[in-house]
Amino acid sequence: MKIMFVGSEATPFVKTGGLADVLGSLPQALVREGHEVTLVLPKHRAIKKAYQQTLTFVRDYRVSIHTKEEYVGIEKLEHQGVTVYVVDNEYYFGYRENLYGDFDDGERYGYFCHAVCKLLHELNEFPDVMHLNDWQTGLIPFIMKKNYQHDVRYQKVKTVFTIHNIAYQGVFAKSLLPYLNVPYGSELEFDNQINFLKTAIVTADYLTTVSKTYAHEIMHDYFGYGMSPLLAERRDRLSGIMNGLDYDEFDPARDKALAKNYSVRNYVQGKQANKEALLKIFYLEDKKLPVIGMVSRLTEAKGFPLVEAVIETLLREKKIQFIVLGSGDHDIESFLGHIKQKYAPYVGVYFGYSDGIARQIYAGSDFFLMPSRFEPCGLAQLISMRYGTLPIVRETGGLKDSVLPFNKYTHDGTGFSFTNYNAHEMLEVIQGALAVYDDPTTFKKLIRRVMAENFTWERSAKAYVALYKKVLEAS
Repeated sequence: MKIMFVGSEATPFVKTGGLADVLGSLPQALVREGHEVTLVLPKHRAIKKAYQQTLTFVRDYRVSIHTKEEYVGIEKLEHQGVTVYVVDNEYYFGYRENLYGDFDDGERYGYFCHAVCKLLHELNEFPDVMHLNDWQTGLIPFIMKKNYQHDVRYQKVKTVFTIHNIAYQGVFAKSLLPYLNVPYGSELEFDNQINFLKTAIVTADYLTTVSKTYAHEIMHDYFGYGMSPLLAERRDRLSGIMNGLDYDEFDPARDKALAKNYSVRNYVQGKQANKEALLKIFYLEDKKLPVIGMVSRLTEAKGFPLVEAVIETLLREKKIQFIVLGSGDHDIESFLGHIKQKYAPYVGVYFGYSDGIARQIYAGSDFFLMPSRFEPCGLAQLISMRYGTLPIVRETGGLKDSVLPFNKYTHDGTGFSFTNYNAHEMLEVIQGALAVYDDPTTFKKLIRRVMAENFTWERSAKAYVALYKKVLEAS
């Protein structure tokens, strides 16, 4: 099968968020499954120089944007079996510091969508499936259906569009329309504005998102950011497929950031050594008291109002040690600074980000807390399980799909979870987790179980291949 991925960022070339991790891993996993895979990105200034230096020129052409014919340069490199094309335009991407947030983002990514569509013809590169990602690629299905409606080669290509986070929609004033070089259609408009995400939702052949539960959630008003009625209409063409984790990148047996490497065979000694190293980093001392860790943006959406409501109850009783790494809202940082001073022997806080310390938290904590209000997929809970740290999560999005709640009667489960966004529920679940910690036999059994879980990209790739076949067979 020939599959073309299109997106705005991908590791290891350029990254601002989780989308880059997906586009850095899923294409490679599909190559390992025997498929022919290409990836198309803008040539951002921020692409690492080492990769820019390996790019080779392929060809150039023009696309119409407003009253101008804009230059498109196509360059490529090969990376771990994936052919990567970059769309070069100095004005739209080459001299910009940021991938997003400029005043003309609508025009920039409208140009990118046109450049990608014309690339198929210019390179005679017509895939079976175009896998599009987030609003930056949202006009592509519309352009293919409207601007290339008489070209049978385009009509044979099936489009799959993945919503990574429905909160980001690419919304612009209607004055952008003349710059997009597309015929006006109601598909483009939502709430009297141009909406790239909405356009993709109503014109792509198939829609996916990054977990089964999130696919269900975004069809309801609370999670849908205005898109829920449209998604509900297309529920028969909407699926959720869980993102994977790069098991080579996150491997406690080989992770150089850890104080001691370990696997499921020697995790008892390994995790204890990493716990002691973690405590030392944060000047904490009690090697026997359980550690609850968090690596997170410090925002309301990540559940910190719940943390603020219950954490002092646990600290006053000297039941836990609490370690947090992250940055974000000033009020949350102030609260964490306050409890760090008030409960100094039991609280460690690192404001900012350190990959090495984050990995030490994943390995050295006993529990990993993610009480998110919403979480399309979530990566941190997968890393924590890979490192044998038991997750405590709220049942939303990918957290619900990846963590099976512990049953105190049967001892089934891979972590601890609570249903409602409610501090009292979270406290009860944390107390239940601490009771398991006090039962070493059950606690160790759970650690072995979570370390044996399979959240590899190969698993995700197989699910996508099945979906692609379904989409192609439906044509």
